[in-house]
Amino acid sequence: MNFSPKTILFSVVFFILALILLWSSVPRPELVLSIAVRLAAFVIAIYFVLKYKEWKILFLAAMFFLMAARQTITFLIWTGVLELDRTTRTMSEIPGYIVTALALLSIIYVGLSLSGKVKLIQEQKNSIATLRSLLPICSSCRKIKDDEGYWREIESYIEHHTDSRFSHGLCEDCTEKLYGNEPWYKDIFLHDDK
Repeated sequence: MNFSPKTILFSVVFFILALILLWSSVPRPELVLSIAVRLAAFVIAIYFVLKYKEWKILFLAAMFFLMAARQTITFLIWTGVLELDRTTRTMSEIPGYIVTALALLSIIYVGLSLSGKVKLIQEQKNSIATLRSLLPICSSCRKIKDDEGYWREIESYIEHHTDSRFSHGLCEDCTEKLYGNEPWYKDIFLHDDK
């Protein structure tokens, strides 16, 4: 669902012209404008939900729709279409309560998301600080002394302090050093050179 710049420009111009027409012909144009803007925001939010498949935007879409519904009820009361009584007052307040609840849920969700990300960032900073610090390493066996004072294999130390995992192999120099005098190795080596 991609819109060309011409389509978007046409839609904006059409929307502005419709608002001007409404402004000049409706008894409470400020309410109609507010309703139209909220409904437009609702449509845009639904477009982004569908385009990016991001369900969290539905909270915003629902809030825009409910605010437009509340203002529509207010508009109908002010223009005399609906009579102001206990039922219409309740009907006009319910969308406000739901919007407040959705806003609260959104704030809680954002807070939980941010707190999780802050914790992850702190853990990553700690890992980086650990890796940047000087590490005591044995000159002979290459073990590293950990924070508790135990000597650990370098692979074990790095796996414990990072998300890294090791797979082992041999570099060319070590392969030559370990197997260079083996007849099978010489056959392979001589065969590869040809």
